[in-house]
Amino acid sequence: MRIGIITALAEEMMPIYGKLGNVAAETVIHGVRIRHIKLGADSIYLATGGVGEVNAALTLQMLVDMFDIEVALNFGFVGTLNPAIGIGELVIADRVCHYQFDTSQIDGTKPGQYLDNDDIYFYLDGSLVEKTLAAIGKPIKRVAVASGDVFVADGATKRRLADEFGCDICEMELAGLAIACNRNGIPLLSVKAVSDRADDGAPVSFDEALAKGLSRYDEILPAVIAAVTGKTSPLPPVKNR
Repeated sequence: MRIGIITALAEEMMPIYGKLGNVAAETVIHGVRIRHIKLGADSIYLATGGVGEVNAALTLQMLVDMFDIEVALNFGFVGTLNPAIGIGELVIADRVCHYQFDTSQIDGTKPGQYLDNDDIYFYLDGSLVEKTLAAIGKPIKRVAVASGDVFVADGATKRRLADEFGCDICEMELAGLAIACNRNGIPLLSVKAVSDRADDGAPVSFDEALAKGLSRYDEILPAVIAAVTGKTSPLPPVKNR
């Protein structure tokens, strides 16, 4: 199987890169560094595409066009909009809303809703989510994601994303990935680590999370790979911190 793993920042990719290792090839295409890793019979392509929806969608399309990936995985840091979700917690995306998209003045859709979409959300691959949760074997919250090209760091925006769009976390890439995956018929799975509370203290918390490497992805990466490939992962398990 050919698997693409996309993050926005190099710091978000490091735990994954450190866990997988054994790079078979490395290249830079249009400014995006792509590492090819062989894992048994499977090929994994690691790509750090940059911040924002456009960068995310372009990176996904590049992996499809250049390497014919069959499934996309996304990891990254997010802000929490839900008081029941704490800093350092891992969550798995169930659906995502591109909350900045708004054509309501010309077509009567709701803010966040694309005309060819049934509602404001793009839904990630439900089967893959279920398989991943079963493989992980411990509770991880399924969340609705507010995605846009803004780093949310104020209470008013945080409340609006929770109340108006019904979202639990916020970030800057997943809507672009979901739209690109839908167009290409590629299943998408996204696991996020909460770095901040999307309020006035968010910039400091986010920087601290990057500096400390508080992603914890490596704890569940073997289970994620097993769920995606349908076979036992050759990766050794990592003890919980």
